[in-house]
Amino acid sequence: LYKEAMEYKDRGFGTDYTLNQKRAELRLQEILQKYPTSDKIADVAYQLGDLYEGRAFRQYGRSAAYFERSFQWRKGSVTDARLRAARLYDRQLNERAKAIDLYRDVIAHDTDPARIREAEKRLAELTGNRK
Repeated sequence: LYKEAMEYKDRGFGTDYTLNQKRAELRLQEILQKYPTSDKIADVAYQLGDLYEGRAFRQYGRSAAYFERSFQWRKGSVTDARLRAARLYDRQLNERAKAIDLYRDVIAHDTDPARIREAEKRLAELTGNRK
């Protein structure tokens, strides 16, 4: 199912693109429902976060929630899920406190220097602690 979902995701143009995004969403949701203990659920949650953030859905709250599930379900995650969730809370959902918490988590848990720098910069801007 995961491979099938990924065959639809980000494919096509216009109406075909939107329909393929919805097909991918259905397949990914099916995986979560049928296989809740699978070792793929963190990847599935990440892909759902990406889908919901994209132009076919623009459901930023759902997107942020799935990005959060992604890093919660895979401890020591090496994806940008925390940062993407922080950006959504910051820029789209206007949930400043939640964004600040997630930017702090990026700094504490991420290993990618560029993501850490972005989180530090935005955290400083949000908290008024400019360097």
